[in-house]
Amino acid sequence: MRCITAATVLLLVAGAGTASAQTLHADDRSWFADAAAEQDARAKLATAIATLRDAGPEDPAARVQQADRLFGQCLRHHGYLHLQAARNARDARLAQAQEGIADLCGDAARIARKALASAPADAGWVAPYAWLRTRALGTTGGSTAPRAAGLDDAVDEVASPALDAFARLQRQLLQHASYARFERDGRTLDSRKDSTALAQHPDRALREAGWKGYWQGVASQREAMASTLMALVQVNDRASQLQGDGSAPERSYRHMGLDTPAVMATLAAVQRHAPQRRAYQQVLLQHAERMGLAEPQIWDISLPDAGFVPPVLSLEQVRDTATEAMQGLGPEYAGEVRALLDPAQQRMDLAQALGPRTADAFAVTAPGAPALLFVGERRGTLESDVEAVHEAGHAAHGQWMQRGQVSAFYRNGTSWLNEAYAIFNELEFRDQLYQQAQDPRAKAYYLKSLLDDIVLQLFIASEEAQLEQSIYQGVAAGTLGTADDLDALTLKVLSGYGMMAERYPALGATWETKRLMYEDPLYLASYLFAGLVAVQLYVQEQQDPQGFRQRYLAVLSEGFDRAPQEQVAQLLGHAPDWAELVDADLQVFDEQVARLQALHAQIEAGKGS
Repeated sequence: MRCITAATVLLLVAGAGTASAQTLHADDRSWFADAAAEQDARAKLATAIATLRDAGPEDPAARVQQADRLFGQCLRHHGYLHLQAARNARDARLAQAQEGIADLCGDAARIARKALASAPADAGWVAPYAWLRTRALGTTGGSTAPRAAGLDDAVDEVASPALDAFARLQRQLLQHASYARFERDGRTLDSRKDSTALAQHPDRALREAGWKGYWQGVASQREAMASTLMALVQVNDRASQLQGDGSAPERSYRHMGLDTPAVMATLAAVQRHAPQRRAYQQVLLQHAERMGLAEPQIWDISLPDAGFVPPVLSLEQVRDTATEAMQGLGPEYAGEVRALLDPAQQRMDLAQALGPRTADAFAVTAPGAPALLFVGERRGTLESDVEAVHEAGHAAHGQWMQRGQVSAFYRNGTSWLNEAYAIFNELEFRDQLYQQAQDPRAKAYYLKSLLDDIVLQLFIASEEAQLEQSIYQGVAAGTLGTADDLDALTLKVLSGYGMMAERYPALGATWETKRLMYEDPLYLASYLFAGLVAVQLYVQEQQDPQGFRQRYLAVLSEGFDRAPQEQVAQLLGHAPDWAELVDADLQVFDEQVARLQALHAQIEAGKGS
């Protein structure tokens, strides 16, 4: 997931302090007894898939059903290996094994798609696989030119390693970036790793130095980062064109079940609401000034109100708060969230120090296995806890699909709808913290975190999507060639959604902080549509809790067995009109800003206690 981090425009941060040292090791023995057992089962699986492909039954129904079963086994191996590789990112063999099982999963899926494409649409056995058949026939929207047999594989064979190499180079460049450090109170504070502590430090000069040090560090590898990004864009765009898919952004949007006009119209709809974000930014600056800061700056707006120290939640508090937050979905769903986040259940894998672990968080789900979740490093901040709750949402979704006996082929689907479910959980978690707080300063702190999350899901997601699309357009047109060009483009895009880019030119380096542009090109646009849906789920759960619960759990239990817009229509009770969703979501945003202003008034009047 994406967290609210120092890389976002407002340097949005949460809790401070030191979490109690606690390392948890998820019990994965219910997946495989040990690594040797997994490896042995993997070899047998490879043989079974090859046998099905080359000498399996000719009956298409039998081929699809066997492929379904084998694909489910593939997912189990993939999840297990993903967990092992994340625990020890230094062992390249685990990552290689994960890539190998992904290839096996692809083989099983291709067997099913080929059989479905040749089957009559009215065959009774096809009905449960209708959406998979539609996708196999390439009728999910948009049209592409016919291509030579084997061309896609040939292009991927060249382009995929190049794209992976660019992503690795970007990570290496980041590791060698130089960030300012500060000695304070017997502790060394790094402007990147300790950005939260610096943003909340009572010393204003240190906050300013920390903010500037972070952005100077980001820019320290700017020329190499620019060359890497533009080379990646060229390869990705050209590969898409060679495969007959148009530009890379066009292909990406089609895979999302959308098209370029729909994306552009949604971005324009969000941009029309930019005055509301500017007003929110002004609310934060005005509150800081009324609390005694002369001419407050961007590095001042994350400072907690005087006398309030954001608490560090224990894992038990995170568990209990998340459970309470999801009670609206009923005791069974809330109980699943509780089990996932309960340290005693051994379903969460986390550490207080990163060490050899990967800096990531994800759910581990597969047919027939209990869902687990991995958190590379629990940092003792609110955002780190939100990250765990978000991934618990993905894991609970996996369990709900298991209840519904969903085909293994439908356990993964459109990225933005999948993310919407997990973002909904994190919004509910933040809201629960706000609702249960008593001190106005605490309520304001948690309400601001909720507002910042909505800003992230709508405004910042729009900035990211528009920026990445503009980079592809600029590289194709030959108007981008240097880091200065990327900085100027970034400031232009950001200025359309808020006022901070106009005041702080250092934010031109924001493009360097967008990890997914390198690691998962053009994925960022999916977060905008995920956020639009998630905010509406949050609203509907409050307005019609019983009806929403029925609709929501029904959709969760079906997996991704239909076009995403059809599932969104079932969730919301109407077909999605993205511009209307933008308007509705921003109305909720304005209502919450008004609540924050009322809390600010209480605090400024000295009523926070």
